[in-house]
Amino acid sequence: MRLSDQEYNRLLLLKKVRTSEPVARIDLVGLTGLTGGTITAITADLVKRGIVIEEKVASSAPGRPRVNLRINPTGKYVIGINATGDGQAVAEIVNLRGESLGVATAALKPATRIEDLAQQFVAALEDAIAGWPVKREEIFRIGVGLPGIVDSRTGIVEQIITFEPGPCNFGEIVSGALGIPTLVDNNINLLARAEHWYGAGAHADDFTLINVDLAIGAALYRGGQLISGAHGIASEFGHTKIMPDIGRPCFCGANGCLQAYCSIHSIIEQSCERLGRQMPSHEVMNPCFDGLMAEYAAAEIDIRTVLEQASHYLGIAVANHITMQDPEAVIIIGPPVARMDELRGAFFTALEQNTFPALRRRTRLHFKPRDQGAYARGAAAMVLEHVYAAS
Repeated sequence: MRLSDQEYNRLLLLKKVRTSEPVARIDLVGLTGLTGGTITAITADLVKRGIVIEEKVASSAPGRPRVNLRINPTGKYVIGINATGDGQAVAEIVNLRGESLGVATAALKPATRIEDLAQQFVAALEDAIAGWPVKREEIFRIGVGLPGIVDSRTGIVEQIITFEPGPCNFGEIVSGALGIPTLVDNNINLLARAEHWYGAGAHADDFTLINVDLAIGAALYRGGQLISGAHGIASEFGHTKIMPDIGRPCFCGANGCLQAYCSIHSIIEQSCERLGRQMPSHEVMNPCFDGLMAEYAAAEIDIRTVLEQASHYLGIAVANHITMQDPEAVIIIGPPVARMDELRGAFFTALEQNTFPALRRRTRLHFKPRDQGAYARGAAAMVLEHVYAAS
């Protein structure tokens, strides 16, 4: 869903102030492409609201002194929180510049109901807020990231694979308990926001992030905005079909999904089938995957066919995406190709063979290891985008 022109202009201007501060209004004309009149009107309102502060620069030259703008670091504070793959809740509080003021972690107990997970988030946030040097009434918003199907417009969680089905109004539970408005989104969207604000996409307005984890997800930034569907739900890149009808079954009920070949879950499943091992429980899949990779690296097991197939199909899926969407850059986070150099050949061969040539030459690729802290930063960035666009 797109922002209105007014919201987009505010968001664009504040992001440019943040990355260029201290910066004069006249310099923002070139940085944003907005007219001087639009910049004057927006910044006057932002100064009045305490989002932006003015600083006069001393000068011996005649005429009016230069006035620079900065984001007000004490204007508002926001919190990002998410559940990690190892059973932790990680919360981070940041100011309007996106600077971290504190990080807190809490162990999550096993649960089957999404409502129970929401209550655990409430308890983790209560403890975190009590330990941070910011009063509760100074916290403007909370951003929550979850590994599930989320309607980002309403904060309603439709599904998390390891929990009983929703819907659950996660945002309402958290905001009702803490008295702080709460936004909720899919974890992959939060990773994209973290990249846009802090990572490889920090100076790019147009990129696609693909996350290879227990499941596979993707998020798109276009024109400096995160793109979500008409129903506020993130892209289900992992459920695009790579072997339709005749492929491996996927947990979504279909066959041949990218997820069924390239995710960590599917690599473990296929490896266990090949080695005659029992499939591990969901809670220990990440350490199980690390163990398989260590065994493979030591030549103790042979799962190269599984890994090369995963890299090959991921290359085809990325090729299809580049051909259809023409992103400026594609950022791939996580294994197998991001961590294992010897598998990149299968990925790039498939990519080169299946991408429209003119687009392949123009698309930059980045491979990054996973950073669990990026989820909380992305949740905070989600709230900052909301503050910037609507404040």
